Amino acid sequence: MAIGIIGIIVALAIFLYGAYKNVSVLYLAPLCGVIVAVTNGMNPTESFTSLYIGAVEQNAATGVWEIGGLCGMITAVFPTVFLGGIFGKVLGDSGAAQSIATTFVNKFVMTQDDKIKQAKRAVLIMLIIECILTYGGVDGFVAIFATFPICMYMANKIGIPRRMVPAMLALSAGANSAPFVLSINNIVTMSVLGTSAGAAPIPGFISFIVIEIGIYFVCVNFVVRAMKKGETFEYGPCEPLPEDGTKLPHFIPSVIPLVIVFLLFAIVQNASLALVCGIVSGVILNAPFFKDHERRGFPGWAGRVLNTFNVGATNGATAIMTLCAAAGFAAVVQHTEAFNGMVNTLFGMNVSPLVLGIILCIIVVAFTSSPPAALGIALPMVAAAFIWVEAPTLNPNALARVAAIAVSTFETLPVNGLILITTGLAQVKIKDAYAPMFLQTVIMTLVGTILCAIILTIAPGLA
Repeated sequence: MAIGIIGIIVALAIFLYGAYKNVSVLYLAPLCGVIVAVTNGMNPTESFTSLYIGAVEQNAATGVWEIGGLCGMITAVFPTVFLGGIFGKVLGDSGAAQSIATTFVNKFVMTQDDKIKQAKRAVLIMLIIECILTYGGVDGFVAIFATFPICMYMANKIGIPRRMVPAMLALSAGANSAPFVLSINNIVTMSVLGTSAGAAPIPGFISFIVIEIGIYFVCVNFVVRAMKKGETFEYGPCEPLPEDGTKLPHFIPSVIPLVIVFLLFAIVQNASLALVCGIVSGVILNAPFFKDHERRGFPGWAGRVLNTFNVGATNGATAIMTLCAAAGFAAVVQHTEAFNGMVNTLFGMNVSPLVLGIILCIIVVAFTSSPPAALGIALPMVAAAFIWVEAPTLNPNALARVAAIAVSTFETLPVNGLILITTGLAQVKIKDAYAPMFLQTVIMTLVGTILCAIILTIAPGLA
């Protein structure tokens, strides 16, 4: 048992350090899975093929035959992330995202003469845009690429230091787990627990609002302090954005695809249908505005749209593998005696099932830096003990909402993909940009998790 625990800790340390050094998780995760297998007395070959990659096995709690590991997670998230990649690219290449941004900037930001007031409004506008994209069905990683040019545009116009751009790209941390959002967190909880995207809506919305208010003030405080110290914007190694003057679609047709995706997902509860309709509406409404590319398969706007689909599909597939690789590592850890011993210790604690679910989600997401992996491991364990029994003692809607928020907490340690991507795009060092991001994405989401749990404990009927 002791050697097994040490092996898990060592593998986790290698995983975190490797990711920090920008080692691809596509081979880092299986390597760490093999280390866990060897130190826990498991056959490394079988662990890789049956646990990491995934095999069809019967869920001990439900009796249902399922695919585990990497393949199981791909099955769960493929439609959302893959179609989200295409949808995000459609918004970017059609100019819809920039149209939304420039409309907000011109109407609400640049009307202020004072730079500090402009900065405060810019942060608020970025928060609104990111939440709109998240609620519109754009995957978090895809939204980063869609909003990065918007953020750089604002920072350049106002003079916000470039090292603050990553924090401004992480303003929607609370939206990923809010009710009715087409997000991986909600998709996985729906898949495992059979709940809806709007599970526990009132506590969920209250937590979402509190998280976002806290995130806004944290980011504004850091931005204003940096500007008052004399820091300003400079492109540095980043490529300067093209000058203004690009013809963009009108604001209304730019927003309509987002509205369509949100409404369809909230009403029909079908992520694939919602995103496909969003993609089609985005192409139809904004076809003349798609960016031109050097290589086209078809002439005119059809060729431009085709290239957008090609790049969007590649982005989506890459995001899927990056997102799910950690799930394979988590699957290997999950099947060790050492991990199950730790879990049994947790289940022996005298705490409420809801609190137990939060603790387990936080521990697993800290291990894997993957919310889908954490939900895929923690939810069945808690549900098997307190929901899938003859006399259930825990409301699945309550567990779904607090778990969705809880896995957004220690997900964003310095080695998380969000941190690496945002700091990489802005070409800044993690140590220069991480402080506000830690408070926004870890501390505020932790506050939201605790608040949601308190509300559901005091008023369980709200679930």
